[in-house]
Amino acid sequence: MTASSLDINRRNVVLGGLGAAGMTAVAARFAWAQGRSETLLVVQELGPNSLDMQGVGSNQTVNGLSWNCYDRLLSYASKTLPDGTVSYDREKLAPELAESFEVAADGMSCTFKLRKDAKFHDGTPVTAKDVKWSFDRAVKVGGFPTFQMSAGSLEKPEQFVVVDDHTFRIDYVRKDKMLLFNVAVVVPFIINSELAKKNATAEDPWALAWLRTNEAGGGAYRIESWKPGSETVFTRFDDWKSGPLPKLKRIIARDVPSAGTRRAMLERGDADLSSGFAPRDFEQIIKEGKVKVSGVPIPNALWYVALNTAKPPFDNVKLRQAIA
Repeated sequence: MTASSLDINRRNVVLGGLGAAGMTAVAARFAWAQGRSETLLVVQELGPNSLDMQGVGSNQTVNGLSWNCYDRLLSYASKTLPDGTVSYDREKLAPELAESFEVAADGMSCTFKLRKDAKFHDGTPVTAKDVKWSFDRAVKVGGFPTFQMSAGSLEKPEQFVVVDDHTFRIDYVRKDKMLLFNVAVVVPFIINSELAKKNATAEDPWALAWLRTNEAGGGAYRIESWKPGSETVFTRFDDWKSGPLPKLKRIIARDVPSAGTRRAMLERGDADLSSGFAPRDFEQIIKEGKVKVSGVPIPNALWYVALNTAKPPFDNVKLRQAIA
């Protein structure tokens, strides 16, 4: 299921993560009860432990928060699967904050024309200076964000050029077919740089401490309130210009660790949407037919088998080698 299934356009309300395109396809399944007209109540196993997905130690749920509250230059286009489900198309890109983009004839740079009417949540106009500061941050902050950017040859601030207030250019250090696709993942989100810099310090030039508990974006939703371990409330940003305005005005994402409790809330109609159930639960939910279950392939996810090397028989290196 994508966000468009719930009439909120491209936004992924189930706060999951995105990485670079191209992992093994698996199916994500979500269950929801009959929704309210303008408010969606999501019950999730684990809520965000930060408001900054580039920060050290941020959990996967923060990725979805970033996807909803911040824009990127580009996004992934959508496609309709054979069964009618709307999904992202990992092979095609679509404009978001950038209304257009053009790769140079020699293939060594790409120029982005920004929307002139785009604003951050505090009303500040979005400019190419914000884009550059945000890209500089992503390649310099270290950890996963910097690793992810380097996967598309986005490696150093010198690559990111402010041409004018509404024109931004990326100079390539090498030709890389993954570069533009990396621009569209969750990592290079655009931050209100002046607001962030006001709350930065010499020891913390990228405002990691402040952005951990404060949001400075311009995405389709803004943070109304955040109670770590309890609840996150999103409200629609009515001045959002980077896509069709979502129909849902408010989203309440409540942390409910127990899968049984979440399932009961769905079945009673006390919640609209949830995910992350065990396969046996999905099987029972489908069989009972009390709530609707939908799935969509996730082409960038990876399944793996982890071996506990502290206990027999997997403490035996020869056995592990044989399995490998």
